[in-house]
Amino acid sequence: MNFNSLMTGTLEYLRRPIIANVTEGMKVLVVTDTAHDPRVWQAIMSILSEVKADATLALFDPRPADYYDPPAAVCEAMKKVDLNILIASTGMLHAHANSDAMNAGVPVLCMDGGMTLEMFQSGAVTEDQKEMAMRQYHVAKNIFGKDAKTCRVTSRYGTDFTYSVENRIFIPNPPGDDFVPYKIQNVSKVQNRKSNMLRFLFPNGEFNVPPVEFTAEGKLVFDLCMHQTGRLYDPIELTVEKGRIVKIEGGAEAHFLRNYLAEYGDENAYICPAEASVGINSKALVRGIQREDKNVLGTMHFGLGTNVDVGGSILSNIHLDGVILEPTLYVDGDKRIEHGRFLRPIDRPMSRDTTGQVAVPG
Repeated sequence: MNFNSLMTGTLEYLRRPIIANVTEGMKVLVVTDTAHDPRVWQAIMSILSEVKADATLALFDPRPADYYDPPAAVCEAMKKVDLNILIASTGMLHAHANSDAMNAGVPVLCMDGGMTLEMFQSGAVTEDQKEMAMRQYHVAKNIFGKDAKTCRVTSRYGTDFTYSVENRIFIPNPPGDDFVPYKIQNVSKVQNRKSNMLRFLFPNGEFNVPPVEFTAEGKLVFDLCMHQTGRLYDPIELTVEKGRIVKIEGGAEAHFLRNYLAEYGDENAYICPAEASVGINSKALVRGIQREDKNVLGTMHFGLGTNVDVGGSILSNIHLDGVILEPTLYVDGDKRIEHGRFLRPIDRPMSRDTTGQVAVPG
């Protein structure tokens, strides 16, 4: 990956989550690798210096796969600071090292997955956080509902996929007057999980649903992008039986995924869907990188592997997300999303941003 050598453009959006969570004297560990855009960690270290944090940079060779742990010394350091900032080229949110750190009481600000400096200057990062928190509440309440039992998803590329969400819809509280944008929260309280999940994802913009394990059946076709593969030029078709992938078909990207799972996955890496989430960020752009694409308003993404940190029970070596650009979603037989367009209100008031239209950068 090539990066511009100069640090240009605004750093305002990158500053916001740091300023909201870091105070003078805090011990902060910035976790990154040599494959990531170095301008991002340089900017973050500069901002941390500005707020007089006690900041340390952990720089290492990139991991072979998403959610593989960093080197052992970094894993230990992650449990002994006040805050971890993840900006590696591979995703580390679901890594065991991060889970161990959160369970030790160390929160995480997650901005990993290959985000370049330019991606922190436009698109998903510019979304109003309070509006999106309200949108998340309305998607949970109006699109799903706490008593939802069965979901069916279809798409133009052949998806026809069903799964149970019974007792798995977690409806967050709507943001009140005391709402603090970008603030790290303990997500486990919302999802009624025993383990700590002290985190804030940036950019953010999804409503997570952890389907009931081993209930999924049918064809699931990713048509936009996926972890590791990036933008998909040939859709990847998964055949799922009793919640487990039994066949992966398609072109070059499907070939890559088969080999990737065989080399880096484990038995639980084939469990699908680990999550089934809806994009709710009206400013997110199609970039060909799942870190932003999965937040595009009206998309859906489905995970493979680990899901304990989104309210499920599966542990795996890896977690992969694949994105459908314009899904159609039925909840208990009632159509709630049609080709990426929400059919029930998700904003207050209803706005043109609820149409699911995708903004593509020029």
